[in-house]
Amino acid sequence: MGRCRITPNHTRTDKRHQYWLQFQHQFKTDANLGRKIKPGYRALFYGPSGTGKTLTATLLGQQFQQEVYRIDLSQVVSKYIGETEKNPEKVFARAETKNWILFFDEADALFGKRTNVQSAHDRFANQEVSYLLQRVEDYPGLLILASNFKNNLDDAFLRRFHAIIHFPLPNEEERRQLWEKSLPASLQPSADIDLRQLAGRFELTGAAILNVMQHASLRAFSRADGQLQLNDVLEGVRKELGKEEKSL
Repeated sequence: MGRCRITPNHTRTDKRHQYWLQFQHQFKTDANLGRKIKPGYRALFYGPSGTGKTLTATLLGQQFQQEVYRIDLSQVVSKYIGETEKNPEKVFARAETKNWILFFDEADALFGKRTNVQSAHDRFANQEVSYLLQRVEDYPGLLILASNFKNNLDDAFLRRFHAIIHFPLPNEEERRQLWEKSLPASLQPSADIDLRQLAGRFELTGAAILNVMQHASLRAFSRADGQLQLNDVLEGVRKELGKEEKSL
Protein backbone atom coordinates (compact mmCIF):
# COMPACT_ATOMS: atom_id res chain seq x y z
CA MET A 1 0.00 0.00 0.00
CA GLY A 2 2.71 2.48 0.94
CA ARG A 3 4.60 1.84 -2.31
CA CYS A 4 1.83 3.18 -4.50
CA ARG A 5 0.33 5.93 -2.36
CA ILE A 6 0.64 9.49 -3.68
CA THR A 7 0.34 12.22 -1.10
CA PRO A 8 -2.49 14.66 -1.90
CA ASN A 9 -1.55 18.22 -2.83
CA HIS A 10 -2.92 19.59 0.45
CA THR A 11 -0.59 17.46 2.54
CA ARG A 12 2.42 18.12 0.32
CA THR A 13 2.26 21.82 1.15
CA ASP A 14 1.08 21.65 4.78
CA LYS A 15 4.09 20.52 6.79
CA ARG A 16 3.37 22.24 10.08
CA HIS A 17 3.22 18.98 12.04
CA GLN A 18 6.57 17.95 10.55
CA TYR A 19 8.12 21.29 11.48
CA TRP A 20 6.84 20.89 15.05
CA LEU A 21 8.44 17.45 15.38
CA GLN A 22 11.70 18.86 14.08
CA PHE A 23 11.86 22.13 16.03
CA GLN A 24 9.68 21.64 19.13
CA HIS A 25 12.69 21.79 21.46
CA GLN A 26 13.38 25.39 20.41
CA PHE A 27 10.08 26.52 21.92
CA LYS A 28 11.04 25.00 25.25
CA THR A 29 14.37 26.83 25.35
CA ASP A 30 13.10 30.19 24.09
CA ALA A 31 13.02 32.66 27.00
CA ASN A 32 9.74 34.22 25.85
CA LEU A 33 7.83 31.54 23.95
CA GLY A 34 8.78 28.83 26.42
CA ARG A 35 6.55 30.53 29.03
CA LYS A 36 3.59 31.12 26.70
CA ILE A 37 3.25 28.14 24.36
CA LYS A 38 1.98 24.91 25.83
CA PRO A 39 3.82 21.72 24.89
CA GLY A 40 2.27 19.40 22.34
CA TYR A 41 0.84 19.68 18.85
CA ARG A 42 -2.59 18.60 17.62
CA ALA A 43 -3.50 17.88 14.00
CA LEU A 44 -6.73 16.73 12.39
CA PHE A 45 -6.55 14.60 9.26
CA TYR A 46 -9.94 14.38 7.57
CA GLY A 47 -11.18 12.95 4.29
CA PRO A 48 -12.63 9.76 2.79
CA SER A 49 -11.38 6.34 3.82
CA GLY A 50 -8.40 5.11 1.84
CA THR A 51 -6.87 8.52 1.07
CA GLY A 52 -3.71 8.04 3.16
CA LYS A 53 -4.43 9.43 6.64
CA THR A 54 -3.09 6.39 8.51
CA LEU A 55 -0.18 5.99 6.13
CA THR A 56 0.86 9.63 6.59
CA ALA A 57 0.94 9.19 10.37
CA THR A 58 3.05 6.05 9.93
CA LEU A 59 5.49 7.83 7.64
CA LEU A 60 5.86 10.67 10.15
CA GLY A 61 6.87 8.14 12.78
CA GLN A 62 9.41 6.57 10.44
CA GLN A 63 10.83 9.95 9.44
CA PHE A 64 11.36 11.09 13.03
CA GLN A 65 12.02 7.64 14.51
CA GLN A 66 9.08 7.80 16.88
CA GLU A 67 6.62 5.02 17.52
CA VAL A 68 3.09 5.69 16.28
CA TYR A 69 0.43 4.32 18.61
CA ARG A 70 -2.84 3.86 16.72
CA ILE A 71 -6.11 3.79 18.65
CA ASP A 72 -9.25 2.75 16.79
CA LEU A 73 -11.80 4.70 18.77
CA SER A 74 -14.70 2.77 17.31
CA GLN A 75 -13.27 -0.23 19.21
CA VAL A 76 -12.40 1.69 22.40
CA VAL A 77 -15.76 3.29 23.12
CA SER A 78 -17.48 1.39 25.92
CA LYS A 79 -21.21 0.88 26.27
CA TYR A 80 -20.80 1.36 30.00
CA ILE A 81 -20.92 4.89 31.36
CA GLY A 82 -17.53 5.98 32.64
CA GLU A 83 -15.52 3.16 31.05
CA THR A 84 -14.78 5.15 27.89
CA GLU A 85 -12.95 7.74 29.96
CA LYS A 86 -10.82 5.14 31.72
CA ASN A 87 -9.70 3.34 28.55
CA PRO A 88 -8.01 6.31 26.76
CA GLU A 89 -6.53 7.51 30.08
CA LYS A 90 -4.37 4.37 30.21
CA VAL A 91 -3.09 5.15 26.73
CA PHE A 92 -2.36 8.81 27.53
CA ALA A 93 -0.53 7.93 30.74
CA ARG A 94 1.75 5.44 29.00
CA ALA A 95 2.28 7.56 25.88
CA GLU A 96 3.58 10.47 27.93
CA THR A 97 6.49 8.33 29.12
CA LYS A 98 7.23 6.82 25.68
CA ASN A 99 7.25 9.92 23.43
CA TRP A 100 4.69 8.30 21.14
CA ILE A 101 2.85 9.93 18.28
CA LEU A 102 -0.77 9.25 19.20
CA PHE A 103 -3.04 8.52 16.24
CA PHE A 104 -6.77 8.37 16.98
CA ASP A 105 -8.61 6.71 14.10
CA GLU A 106 -12.39 7.00 13.68
CA ALA A 107 -12.13 10.03 15.95
CA ASP A 108 -15.77 11.07 15.66
CA ALA A 109 -16.72 7.88 17.54
CA LEU A 110 -15.47 9.52 20.72
CA PHE A 111 -14.74 13.14 19.94
CA GLY A 112 -18.13 13.82 18.37
CA LYS A 113 -20.52 16.66 19.05
CA ARG A 114 -21.86 16.90 22.56
CA THR A 115 -25.58 16.27 22.90
CA ASN A 116 -28.31 18.19 24.63
CA VAL A 117 -28.70 16.82 28.11
CA GLN A 118 -31.92 14.81 28.24
CA SER A 119 -30.85 12.01 30.55
CA ALA A 120 -28.18 10.94 33.01
CA HIS A 121 -26.47 9.04 30.16
CA ASP A 122 -26.22 12.27 28.11
CA ARG A 123 -24.75 14.12 31.08
CA PHE A 124 -22.08 11.48 31.62
CA ALA A 125 -21.31 11.33 27.89
CA ASN A 126 -20.77 15.09 27.77
CA GLN A 127 -18.56 14.92 30.83
CA GLU A 128 -16.41 12.34 29.06
CA VAL A 129 -16.04 14.61 26.04
CA SER A 130 -15.07 17.52 28.30
CA TYR A 131 -12.51 15.32 30.05
CA LEU A 132 -11.02 14.25 26.72
CA LEU A 133 -10.86 17.86 25.54
CA GLN A 134 -8.59 18.65 28.47
CA ARG A 135 -6.54 15.45 28.09
CA VAL A 136 -5.92 16.09 24.39
CA GLU A 137 -4.88 19.66 25.10
CA ASP A 138 -2.43 18.60 27.81
CA TYR A 139 -0.68 15.87 25.79
CA PRO A 140 2.94 17.03 25.28
CA GLY A 141 3.63 15.14 22.03
CA LEU A 142 2.16 15.01 18.55
CA LEU A 143 -1.47 13.92 18.59
CA ILE A 144 -3.31 13.20 15.34
CA LEU A 145 -7.03 12.62 15.02
CA ALA A 146 -8.44 11.09 11.83
CA SER A 147 -12.02 11.45 10.70
CA ASN A 148 -13.94 10.98 7.49
CA PHE A 149 -15.93 14.17 8.11
CA LYS A 150 -14.64 17.27 9.88
CA ASN A 151 -18.17 18.45 10.68
CA ASN A 152 -18.78 15.37 12.83
CA LEU A 153 -16.35 16.65 15.47
CA ASP A 154 -17.26 18.87 18.38
CA ASP A 155 -16.52 22.54 17.65
CA ALA A 156 -14.58 22.81 20.89
CA PHE A 157 -12.15 20.19 19.59
CA LEU A 158 -11.71 21.93 16.26
CA ARG A 159 -10.59 25.15 17.96
CA ARG A 160 -7.81 23.26 19.72
CA PHE A 161 -6.13 21.90 16.57
CA HIS A 162 -2.95 23.56 15.33
CA ALA A 163 -3.45 22.09 11.85
CA ILE A 164 -6.55 20.81 10.05
CA ILE A 165 -5.51 18.92 6.92
CA HIS A 166 -7.84 17.68 4.23
CA PHE A 167 -7.09 14.38 2.47
CA PRO A 168 -9.16 14.60 -0.71
CA LEU A 169 -9.85 11.91 -3.25
CA PRO A 170 -6.95 11.68 -5.73
CA ASN A 171 -7.45 13.57 -8.98
CA GLU A 172 -7.40 11.84 -12.36
CA GLU A 173 -3.66 12.11 -12.91
CA GLU A 174 -2.94 10.88 -9.39
CA ARG A 175 -5.30 7.96 -9.98
CA ARG A 176 -3.46 7.09 -13.19
CA GLN A 177 -0.19 6.98 -11.29
CA LEU A 178 -1.77 4.87 -8.57
CA TRP A 179 -3.02 2.37 -11.15
CA GLU A 180 0.39 2.30 -12.77
CA LYS A 181 2.32 1.76 -9.56
CA SER A 182 -0.04 -0.94 -8.33
CA LEU A 183 0.48 -3.17 -11.40
CA PRO A 184 2.00 -6.51 -10.35
CA ALA A 185 5.56 -6.97 -11.60
CA SER A 186 5.07 -10.67 -12.24
CA LEU A 187 1.98 -10.40 -14.47
CA GLN A 188 1.57 -9.12 -18.02
CA PRO A 189 -1.50 -6.88 -18.47
CA SER A 190 -3.72 -7.63 -21.45
CA ALA A 191 -3.63 -5.17 -24.34
CA ASP A 192 -7.11 -3.80 -23.59
CA ILE A 193 -6.17 -2.51 -20.12
CA ASP A 194 -5.90 1.27 -20.47
CA LEU A 195 -4.82 2.79 -17.15
CA ARG A 196 -5.60 6.34 -18.24
CA GLN A 197 -9.12 5.29 -19.16
CA LEU A 198 -9.58 3.51 -15.83
CA ALA A 199 -8.34 6.60 -13.98
CA GLY A 200 -10.74 8.86 -15.86
CA ARG A 201 -13.76 6.61 -15.48
CA PHE A 202 -13.57 5.56 -11.83
CA GLU A 203 -13.07 7.92 -8.88
CA LEU A 204 -11.34 5.49 -6.54
CA THR A 205 -8.99 6.01 -3.61
CA GLY A 206 -5.50 4.57 -3.52
CA ALA A 207 -6.65 1.85 -1.12
CA ALA A 208 -9.55 0.92 -3.40
CA ILE A 209 -7.29 0.73 -6.45
CA LEU A 210 -4.95 -1.59 -4.57
CA ASN A 211 -7.90 -3.80 -3.57
CA VAL A 212 -8.97 -3.96 -7.22
CA MET A 213 -5.50 -4.97 -8.31
CA GLN A 214 -5.26 -7.61 -5.61
CA HIS A 215 -8.54 -9.14 -6.80
CA ALA A 216 -7.52 -9.09 -10.47
CA SER A 217 -4.06 -10.49 -9.70
CA LEU A 218 -5.46 -13.42 -7.72
CA ARG A 219 -7.68 -14.28 -10.67
CA ALA A 220 -4.67 -14.06 -13.00
CA PHE A 221 -2.51 -16.25 -10.75
CA SER A 222 -5.21 -18.93 -10.87
CA ARG A 223 -5.07 -19.18 -14.67
CA ALA A 224 -2.46 -20.95 -16.76
CA ASP A 225 -1.70 -17.93 -18.95
CA GLY A 226 -0.86 -15.72 -15.96
CA GLN A 227 -2.17 -12.62 -17.72
CA LEU A 228 -3.93 -9.71 -16.03
CA GLN A 229 -7.33 -9.40 -17.71
CA LEU A 230 -9.55 -6.32 -18.02
CA ASN A 231 -12.65 -8.28 -17.02
CA ASP A 232 -11.00 -9.19 -13.72
CA VAL A 233 -10.04 -5.55 -13.12
CA LEU A 234 -13.60 -4.40 -13.83
CA GLU A 235 -14.98 -7.08 -11.53
CA GLY A 236 -12.69 -5.76 -8.79
CA VAL A 237 -13.88 -2.21 -9.47
CA ARG A 238 -17.48 -3.40 -9.26
CA LYS A 239 -16.81 -4.92 -5.84
CA GLU A 240 -15.22 -1.70 -4.56
CA LEU A 241 -18.06 0.46 -5.85
CA GLY A 242 -20.52 -1.98 -4.31
CA LYS A 243 -19.11 -1.21 -0.87
CA GLU A 244 -20.52 2.30 -1.33
CA GLU A 245 -23.68 1.06 -3.00
CA LYS A 246 -22.53 2.38 -6.39
CA SER A 247 -22.50 0.59 -9.72
CA LEU A 248 -20.36 0.66 -12.86
